Amino acid sequence: MRERIKAAANFLLKPLDLSIGRRDLAWERNAATALYESIGKWAEREFTHPVECIIFSKDRAFQLHALLSSYYEKIFSPAPVHVLYQASTPAHQAAYDDAQALFSGKDAVFVRQRDGGSFRRDVLDLLETLQSEKVFFLVDDMLFTEEVDLADFAKFNTDLFVPSLRMGENLSVCFTLQKAQPQPPFLRHEAAGPDKMVWRWEQGVYDWNYPLSLDGHLFSRREISVMTDCIVFLAPNSYEANLQRFRWLYLNRLGVSYRKSKVVNVACNKVQTENDNLCGNVHQDALLEQWQKGFQMDYRQLFGLVNQSAHQDVAFNLVPRRKE
Repeated sequence: MRERIKAAANFLLKPLDLSIGRRDLAWERNAATALYESIGKWAEREFTHPVECIIFSKDRAFQLHALLSSYYEKIFSPAPVHVLYQASTPAHQAAYDDAQALFSGKDAVFVRQRDGGSFRRDVLDLLETLQSEKVFFLVDDMLFTEEVDLADFAKFNTDLFVPSLRMGENLSVCFTLQKAQPQPPFLRHEAAGPDKMVWRWEQGVYDWNYPLSLDGHLFSRREISVMTDCIVFLAPNSYEANLQRFRWLYLNRLGVSYRKSKVVNVACNKVQTENDNLCGNVHQDALLEQWQKGFQMDYRQLFGLVNQSAHQDVAFNLVPRRKE
């Protein structure tokens, strides 16, 4: 353990690269020190689960239901799920109540955001209550399109790897930039079998150069907890955006993914106001009306989807809602 701490300290406190522009060196030093000190503090912790999942949701119980349904149908060795959600109206809250009841027999905990300004505190509290060594995040407009064994996904050493459920050979377009997306050089690595690809994040572009994504990437809970405590944010988008202050730590780690993406973001709408990300025009209130009429997304029609981008405005049908 002493050698591991020493090696981590040498890496985290190395001279910082100034080539990418002006940086807050004092903040980075403090953050690096906090990460280093956390190694010793977490060394004796015991974990009940190898991995757990946190899902962020706002006013999209309809889409959350599809995500959770696909999760429980496509996942082997499912991890406990924690849904941190915000409902802006009583009608949206009622839809979340419906969804929670439908998954009452599963290991899924719904946590309502305390108020409009509590997101950061709620995330920190949730991270502290987890009982796992590792964590991955999802957002409510995602779907699992392929089967995946979470024990296999979570086996990687997060000191060396950032495993991803969303990357794959099928990705050729960056949806948010509407640009072609070349793949990085792929490497051979003994930790990855023939069903996986390995690359260096620093050698990729666009999504292949974005290790700190909250859309299905696996992290050390220790690291993500410290980083979360070091930044300021108001909602999921600013959370992810400000995590990028730690890119210098992650870019020279290895990415690893399955050859075919396991998840896709169905970008039919957006509920956040922190950026102008591209999306479709299916309003969440229109989907709420369909939910109230007893309909759900026919998420199974998207099983096996060969998506060209991590986010894709994919058409879907409605079917009568059934009990899980």
